[in-house]
Amino acid sequence: MAHSLLTTVIGSFPKPEYLPIEDWFDGARNYGGMNTQRVTKEFTDYIEKKYDDDEHLFVRAAKEVINLQIEAGIDIPTDGEVRRENYIHYHCRYLEGFDFKDLEHRILRDGAYETNLPAIRNKIKHNGPSYSVHDFKSSQSVSSAPVKFTLPGPLTIMDTTADCFYDDRPKLNRDLAETVNKEILSLVDAGCKFIQVDEPLFARQVEDASAFGMEGIERCFHGVPKDVTKIIHMCCGYPDHIDNDDYKKADPESYHLLAKEVDELNIDQVSIEDAHCQNDLNLLEKFMKKSVIFGAVTIASSRIETEDEIINRINSALNHIDRNRLVIAPDCGLGLLTPDLAVAKLSVMCSAVKKI
Repeated sequence: MAHSLLTTVIGSFPKPEYLPIEDWFDGARNYGGMNTQRVTKEFTDYIEKKYDDDEHLFVRAAKEVINLQIEAGIDIPTDGEVRRENYIHYHCRYLEGFDFKDLEHRILRDGAYETNLPAIRNKIKHNGPSYSVHDFKSSQSVSSAPVKFTLPGPLTIMDTTADCFYDDRPKLNRDLAETVNKEILSLVDAGCKFIQVDEPLFARQVEDASAFGMEGIERCFHGVPKDVTKIIHMCCGYPDHIDNDDYKKADPESYHLLAKEVDELNIDQVSIEDAHCQNDLNLLEKFMKKSVIFGAVTIASSRIETEDEIINRINSALNHIDRNRLVIAPDCGLGLLTPDLAVAKLSVMCSAVKKI
């Protein structure tokens, strides 16, 4: 009997309306673009006043989001990142060295957008208790499936904050990787078996990824035992709003340039987009040691893929990779979609997988 293909999601999910916080995706849906500065400031004000009082709402939201994923057919869900204004800055708020009050203006992602960002004004340190253990245990307690936990990679943190202290990218990368490693080891102790580090900047900054980004990933996962699935996600970016076809994404050719080095990393799975970019599937043959999480539905388009489209593409992929090393997921997080659209895409994806 053929090995059943596993399904997972990447990270974000549209937040339930009753949550008292917004994320970047909410800003994009509600205001026609990612007003990251406003969201960052409002979240800063919120956590100083009322965050702990609303714990019951975050637990409720995690349970709701996880159940929607499981009911759609997802084997390994996330909590939808329901507690976060975005997965990058949420991590940084627990570190010493970041300034979330006096933001710095920056142009990001090769000119894809510009905004005001939290600043690094001192040496980055992780001296506090782990935030991830609380968040993971809370989500796992309301899930019937193992919950995957996601964290930002060092290179991606660097690109989404303003460095006003280091002026040394490899050194900053190392210090940030140490903070991610502390969270990951705490997650391991808490029983988390699926841990994902997101590095979308690998696809945009190939030279930095090769020069010191790969080392950063090794530092992130240093000391993690073999029974924990170690994952790196490399996506190509979001638009400011859904159905914006003319937005600046990373070049999918980056996957081909990075594949050999990624295949040598001390990880188990690499997550890549395919639905939006239709890779040359010879790419999969370059991952000889790793499992591949294969993006089978788009995350920035309102069009719902058909079962046949998904089945045909996955079958094509299986001509280039062993069946037991292929996992099916959306291209990236689902936060830009509406809840109904996110569920519809997951449902058709999982239904297609069952027929392969």
